[in-house]
Amino acid sequence: MSEEGAPSADRYLYGIVLADAELPTGPDGVQGNALTVVGSGPVAAVVTELVDPDMLGTPEALQNHSVVLDELAEKQPVLPLAFGTVVPGETDIADEVLAPQADVFAEALGQLSGLSQFTLRISFDRDAILREIVRGNPEVAELRERISGTSEDETRNERIRLGEIVVKTMENWRTTEAPPILEQIRSVAEETAMREVGQAEDVAEVAVLIRKDTLDEFDSVVEGLAEANQERMRFRLVGPQAPYDFVPEM
Repeated sequence: MSEEGAPSADRYLYGIVLADAELPTGPDGVQGNALTVVGSGPVAAVVTELVDPDMLGTPEALQNHSVVLDELAEKQPVLPLAFGTVVPGETDIADEVLAPQADVFAEALGQLSGLSQFTLRISFDRDAILREIVRGNPEVAELRERISGTSEDETRNERIRLGEIVVKTMENWRTTEAPPILEQIRSVAEETAMREVGQAEDVAEVAVLIRKDTLDEFDSVVEGLAEANQERMRFRLVGPQAPYDFVPEM
């Protein structure tokens, strides 16, 4: 279906869904406006009217964008669009944005049917790891003793050296300890997508695409891994989310 006339305000786009998709009732749009859909054949765009484009750069707007997409993904497949996707008020979304690729969008949504994305973040417990390094590395134990009771200026070189050893040790352990954990995660996932880790204590961050009928098995695997590694690692599971990392090529 086409829009009846073109509103004067610009429209903000969240994602593409099937034409009969159910809109979430809880989240507000990026500026607190109600969500609506604009359809074309088998698909529709989830949109809100954009009152003030300058407000899009706020953390609240980004949060609202993510919440809308994640709420949509709980009920049906969605193709998430990048934060900040805006079309001018004079643009006919149905005819100019959706119609040219409606069948492609519908096929991509079909590929995501019955699937949910989760993100698993695994990190070393820094205090536990530091104790382990001290026990196994005499140089670290000596540096810790020399630093104790001193100011940063007094033992700057020792602190730098200690930090280098700790970071290098965690990076080395990551290369051997992450793979077997990730292998178990992959055994219950449809797909996985690795993300770059940012901190020395990060073991892994992986996006996981899970069939909804195997969620219990997935949860059981994650819980088992977290319990087995609870003395040294912390597991954080986020989801369900919109499939940001698994949008099919279009």
